[in-house]
Amino acid sequence: MIDKASSNTNEEVSATAPEDYKDIEDDNTLDSVNVDLNVYPLENIKIVPVFYSVFELNRKYIRALNNKDNKELYSSEGRKNQIILDSDFQREDVWDKKQKSELIESVLMGLPLPMIYLFEDENANLIVVDGRQRLTTFFEYMANEFELKDLNILQDMSGKKFNDLPLSYQSKIEDYQLTTQVIKPPTPDSVKFQIFDRVNRGGTILNNQEMRNALYQGNSTKLLNKLSQLNEFKEAIGRAKSKRMKDKYIILRFIAFYLWRTNQLKDKLGDLVEYKSDIDEFLGKTMEYLNFVREEILFEIENLFTNAMINSYNILGQDGFRLKNNGNRKSPINMNLFETWTYLMVLLNDKNIDIDKDILNRKYNELISNEVFLNSIGSNRNSLAKVSERFDIIEQIHDEIIVLCTYSTENSIKNEINISIE
Repeated sequence: MIDKASSNTNEEVSATAPEDYKDIEDDNTLDSVNVDLNVYPLENIKIVPVFYSVFELNRKYIRALNNKDNKELYSSEGRKNQIILDSDFQREDVWDKKQKSELIESVLMGLPLPMIYLFEDENANLIVVDGRQRLTTFFEYMANEFELKDLNILQDMSGKKFNDLPLSYQSKIEDYQLTTQVIKPPTPDSVKFQIFDRVNRGGTILNNQEMRNALYQGNSTKLLNKLSQLNEFKEAIGRAKSKRMKDKYIILRFIAFYLWRTNQLKDKLGDLVEYKSDIDEFLGKTMEYLNFVREEILFEIENLFTNAMINSYNILGQDGFRLKNNGNRKSPINMNLFETWTYLMVLLNDKNIDIDKDILNRKYNELISNEVFLNSIGSNRNSLAKVSERFDIIEQIHDEIIVLCTYSTENSIKNEINISIE
């Protein structure tokens, strides 16, 4: 139980406006451990060519729309045989009506279209990697959401919606065979990200968290979105503006390591998930867990995180997650300091004793000047050795704080007794 009355240690540092230090660190900020893709046997990488008719994929899309408002069906368990187009990130290359019309015209003329890349999950859902605009165009047109315009060749089709087309033309669109490459289980996330990067070069490149957000939609993405919008979180990071889901990334890292260190992170078979230095695979398994776990667990995580943010801000102010910088510019939010200190706040919040904030401030300053800790958040910081090292330090600090605060409380009680006797 942490007292919230005293002033913030870092308040004097916060005179600079938040606009001066908008960034939140991610794995691209420092060199992180590079996952050797050779560790994955070839039989674990499964990519197969599949032909789908436009009608078949449209049926999967309609099924997804019909199930979206049904929580049970829209969960990772209930959602099956659907195509997943929606996501929290927005691409910049949204097609206009002319581009959409040209695609429909090309299909009516029988012209070949570029390859579409899809991921298939355990429930046979198809997640679009490349080809989202083309598929969206087909689904919108077959739902009569736009009419053809500015056609260069089939000009007599201009102004027509799908239902206005002759039945033979409607069938031509529905029966059109799309060439796809489907990346199937058990292809590891790290390999999926590499594939996505290769097929999207020259287009909109998503970072790994944006890819996870597309691959693991469900309760996990809803939770991350909710936590990233909390005012308590924004205050604790000094309202730093996040781009490309960096805020969701550092929150997910905290959740993943918290669940791992407390032996709560399990797969669908109930086996504990081990961390093996592959951060992408680990975070993917965490999002899988959040998608199938009971809602009470999600509420508990939300409450733990919210309280941790409140306590962090009350103790450290808005710059507590930034390492000290000798230059004029503010350093970015350090994700490893964020995940470890938040973990400490969660552990302390469970203790039924008053936590002395002066002791916490002292331990914080010791932490950010601890050479072993600083080394653990440098190069190769996602390796199992470095991760274990810094969380071991945090758990040791936790134990020291409990001892010091217990001793401090006992002394206060003794002093009160002596005063009352006198």
